[in-house]
Amino acid sequence: MTIFFVSHKLEDVEALCSRAVVLRQGALVGSTEAPFDKVELVRMMFGREVELAPKSFTKPGRKVLTVKTGCVDSIRLQIKDVNLEVRAGEIIGIAGMEGSGQDLFLGACGGLVEPAGGQFCLDDEERPMNGKNYHDYQRMGVAYLPAARLEKGLVPGLTLTEHYILTGSKGGVFIDKAKAAGIAGERISAFNIKGRPDSSVESLSGGNQQRALLSLLPESSALILVEHPTRGLDIESTIYIWGKLKDRCAAGTAMLFISSDLDEILQYSDKVLVFFAGRVTPLIDARRLSVQKLGELIGGVGWEASGETFAEAAHA
Repeated sequence: MTIFFVSHKLEDVEALCSRAVVLRQGALVGSTEAPFDKVELVRMMFGREVELAPKSFTKPGRKVLTVKTGCVDSIRLQIKDVNLEVRAGEIIGIAGMEGSGQDLFLGACGGLVEPAGGQFCLDDEERPMNGKNYHDYQRMGVAYLPAARLEKGLVPGLTLTEHYILTGSKGGVFIDKAKAAGIAGERISAFNIKGRPDSSVESLSGGNQQRALLSLLPESSALILVEHPTRGLDIESTIYIWGKLKDRCAAGTAMLFISSDLDEILQYSDKVLVFFAGRVTPLIDARRLSVQKLGELIGGVGWEASGETFAEAAHA
């Protein structure tokens, strides 16, 4: 039996395939036999070498989000006693098996899920946001990027220009279509979106839909919450998306993101939260973790023996 396996993940290709065939812009670029040269594969995919930027850490600023003994419930899961401080410029990675509660917690941090207990507070003054909805969080500078781009983030059937009109400042009852098209052109250029102002969002590739979502974020966002920022994207799009996100964090925006890619968690996080069956670690300095250790924690291994390690990491 012959199996055709399509993937952007070179690690999966290396582990599973005996031969790789590369297509770019509708044309066959070349093929190669295992064992693969990753550099050559990337060069065939993008016409040039693509490298990850070196890992960097931002000096934390003021408090942006504080969670005090936070609790979130669902029908089948309860998350209890989460304590967390997130500061301006920090990137917090959230790891865990699907269904371990990380999506519920992220939703509670953005007003999409009602907390069952504790306090979720914004800014240095620690203003309690319990009972507030997503629009209240938005007004406080919180933005949410969902994993389901077309189902929750964008509006199928609308063009890029219409999205910028919807998210732009309200200036009266009439719409200046020429001005809106000009703004769309500027955003398309700034975020390297492969599309036109009149392109419908469903006609864009996954990577370009993610770039479009990023281009809709208000510049004033103090906190960005992201579900799986690069799921399904190739390495070039992944690096580009993270470049944009890190630019925002360097300017003082804090960020929490969920990812099932352990390498992504360790590459881009300053600190890490691990979820397992409703249990949550304190914040762990990403420099203290390896892929193996993170994988063990996600699988529920080492929790009891690591209490002191967690306590040390929380104060690192």
